[in-house]
Amino acid sequence: MTSGKIDDPIKPQGGLKGVNLESLLESITLLAEDDGRSIEELEAEALAAEKQREEERRAAYERLGLIDRGFPRRAIDCLDEVTGEPWKKALRDAYRLVLTPGSIIVLNGRYGTGKTVLSTFLGRLMYRRKRRVLYTKAYDYTMDLRETFNGNGSESDVMKRYKAPYLLVLDEYHEVKDTDFAGAALERLIDYRHQNGKPTIIISNYSPAALEDRLGPAIVSRIHLCGTIITCDWKSYREINYHPRE
Repeated sequence: MTSGKIDDPIKPQGGLKGVNLESLLESITLLAEDDGRSIEELEAEALAAEKQREEERRAAYERLGLIDRGFPRRAIDCLDEVTGEPWKKALRDAYRLVLTPGSIIVLNGRYGTGKTVLSTFLGRLMYRRKRRVLYTKAYDYTMDLRETFNGNGSESDVMKRYKAPYLLVLDEYHEVKDTDFAGAALERLIDYRHQNGKPTIIISNYSPAALEDRLGPAIVSRIHLCGTIITCDWKSYREINYHPRE
């Protein structure tokens, strides 16, 4: 004789334990909206959607990785937007050399021609090859060294940080004051990297003649041996975007 109670009642929360509710609802929705497609077609669509999600996750991790290595967010976000044959040719020329051990690539020219974006594009390519990359302002490097004069870290530790990456980008070289300290510090770093087979990209707004004078004969000699100076003399992309119809 029973007491009228149901033996071992099913608890709703217990019955759904371990079930991904979002996936369950998605499956129910697909069944409710069955349009006659075959199982193979539905599986292909699901695989394509998962592939897209994976690519989006990879792109997000890659972006964060480049930001963590100093590359500007604005440059990263412009990587697939810069066009124009002169810029693409400069990228091709620089890419050949960034794979050459110890090369020195100089990008010089007016503001807004995509020099920083070009260096970031190369940084992304090396990052995808599992190579260590680092972007910094030349001025920040010299200031990091100066900070050691006040007991903030050691010069060897600062040098180690900039010597270590496979690819180093030194942007805004023209912003560094032309002093014996700054010139010697940059020359030591660039020479070390050259001697140890690590490519370096230097970005500046100097004219070609002024640039060679500013870099000094030692670095210029190494550029002629294993590198290039790419003058970005095409129209500024900032001006093109600001005056799109001109």
